[in-house]
Amino acid sequence: MSHSMYICRLSVFIVFVALSCTRLSAETPAQSPTTSPSWIATGKTSMVATDHPEASRVGLEVLQQGGNAVDAACAVSFALGVTRPQSTGMGGGGFLIARLADGTVHVFDFRERAPIRSSADMFEKFAREHPDKAPPSRCGYLACGVPGLVAGLFDVHEALGTRPMPMLIEPAVELAEQGFPVDAHYVNATRIITRFYDQYPELKETCGYVYRTHLRSGNPREVGEKLIQPQLAVFLSMIQRHGKAGFYEGPAAKQIAKRMHERGGIINSQDLEIYSVTRRKPLKSSYRGYEIITMPPPSSGGICLIETLNMLEFVDMPALHQRDPSQAVHHRVEAMKRAFADRAHWLADADFVDVPTGRLISKAYAQTLAKEITDRATPVAKPDKLPQLPNDAGTSHYCIVDRWGNWVVATETINTSFGSLAAIDELGLILNDEMDDFSAQRGKANAFGLLQSDRNSVEPGKRPLSSMTPTLILKNGQPVLALGGSGGPKIISSVLNVALNVMDYNMTLEEAIQSTRVHHQWMPDRIVTDRNLDASIARMLRDRGHSFADSHGTGIVQAIQWTQDGLVGASDPRKQGQPRGE
Repeated sequence: MSHSMYICRLSVFIVFVALSCTRLSAETPAQSPTTSPSWIATGKTSMVATDHPEASRVGLEVLQQGGNAVDAACAVSFALGVTRPQSTGMGGGGFLIARLADGTVHVFDFRERAPIRSSADMFEKFAREHPDKAPPSRCGYLACGVPGLVAGLFDVHEALGTRPMPMLIEPAVELAEQGFPVDAHYVNATRIITRFYDQYPELKETCGYVYRTHLRSGNPREVGEKLIQPQLAVFLSMIQRHGKAGFYEGPAAKQIAKRMHERGGIINSQDLEIYSVTRRKPLKSSYRGYEIITMPPPSSGGICLIETLNMLEFVDMPALHQRDPSQAVHHRVEAMKRAFADRAHWLADADFVDVPTGRLISKAYAQTLAKEITDRATPVAKPDKLPQLPNDAGTSHYCIVDRWGNWVVATETINTSFGSLAAIDELGLILNDEMDDFSAQRGKANAFGLLQSDRNSVEPGKRPLSSMTPTLILKNGQPVLALGGSGGPKIISSVLNVALNVMDYNMTLEEAIQSTRVHHQWMPDRIVTDRNLDASIARMLRDRGHSFADSHGTGIVQAIQWTQDGLVGASDPRKQGQPRGE
C-alpha cells in the first residue's frame, strides 16, 4: 500500500461502539443456531457473507471503518474478482439489489451487453466454418459480451456509497500484489479447465493467459499454494486513479479493442464507451405472509422463483411435508418444471422483447398451473438429448447488512468457469462468455443444458437471459432473509430450496443450507439432487414417474438471516466461503 493511501485509510478509520439494531418483530422469528461451524457467523449489527474468506474479511473491515453496506459491496466485489477469478471479475457483470433502512429499494442491472457488431447467426456461421474448433459461444474472444461490472460498481457507489472508491479498491490491489493461498474450489476449477485445454490445444496460444497464470501451463496449483496476479494489480490501480474511465476509456479500452481485433472478437472501443447501467424496478410478490423482493428480466431467476412459490402457495406444504415428504418434493419439482418451461418460452431482455412479467408472476396464473399438478410426473414433450449439467463455476453471490439496517444482495458472473478463457494479458483481465446465455445456436442447449427461444437471440446492445436470483425476504415490513447463489440454472432452485426451508419449515439458516436440494429445469426431464435422497423418498418419486440424473449437482448459496438474537450469516460450505459478522 502506498504511504498516501495508508494515511488516507488511517484518517477515515473510526471505531464504533457496537450498536443494537431496533427492528420490528416477525411473527415467528427463527432461532439462532447453538453451534457455529466455520461457514456460519453470528453478529449483532453487521454481517458479510461471500464465497471467499478474504472477501468477507474485506467487507467487514469496510463496515468497521464506517462504510455502509454499499461501500462494503464495492470492496467485496473487487476482492472477489481477485480471489475468485474462476467465478467473477471486472470482465463480467451482474445484478445488485439494495434495500435501505428507510425501506427504499434500488435495483442495478450491470449485465453484459452484446457488442454492436453481433448478429443472431454469428455462432452458427462460425460453427459451420470451423467445425473442429472449440464452441464459439463458450470460449474465445467471440464469446465475450461487453463487461458491465466496473460501470455497475461505480454507478452503485455514486448513488448510495459514502467511502472514497480508491479506498474500497485498495484491498483488492493488495490481494493481487501480495497473493493469497488458493482453496479446493479454485484448484478443482483449474483441473477441469486443464482438460478443456487438452481437448482444444489451440487455446493454449489463443487463450494463453489463463493457461499460463492459473493452470501453470498444465501443472495446476495445489491447495494452499499462493496465487499472485501482478498484471491485475496494475489494472486495479488504474481503476483507482481514473475511476470508471480507467476501464471504458483510455489505454485500457484501446488494449481491449486491440486484442479483440487480433483474436477474432468483435468488442470495440465504441462498445465500451456506450456501455450503460440500467436502474430497474424490483419484482415483488408474497408467500404465506412473507414479502419477496427479487430481480426482474433480463434475470429469469426472479420470475421463476415467484412463479414457483405462487404455485406452491396453493398447497399446504408444511402439512404435506409432515404427512408425505415424497409428495412435498414431487410438488416442488412439478412447480419448478412449469416455471422453467415458461422461462424457455417467454423470457429474455425486456428492453428488446415483450415479456409478460405481470401474467407470469400473478397468483391467478399460478392457480391454473397448480391445478395441472397431479400425483404423477408431467411428461415432457421433447426427447432428453441434452448434456450433463455443470455445477457452480463462473458466478459469485454475496449478502451484506450494516449497522444502520441497509441490506445488499448481489450476484456477479463471468458465466462458466474462467469465463471465455480469453483475457487481456497485460491487464490480467479474464473476459466473460455471456454470449452463450443467448440462444446462440437455434435449437441447441447452452452450457447449462438450457433450451431458450428466439426471443433470447443475439441482438446488438441486448443483454442475455440470466438465472441469477438475488433476493430479499421480508416479514412485517422488515428484512428477515437475504440470499442468492451461483451455479447457472441451479441458482434458482438452490435459492428456492433454502427459502422454502426457512419460510415453510422454520429451519435455522444452517439447517436450511445443509438440507438436501432438488432441481428440475423442464429440459432435460430429470431431477438433479446435491446428494442421494432418502431411499424411500427416491423410490416413491420414481413410482410417480420421475427419473433422476446420473450425477449430483447444486448451486452455491450465500445468505443472511435476521433472528431474535441477531444476524446469522452463511457461506455455503460447498465452496469454502466464510462469513464475517460483529
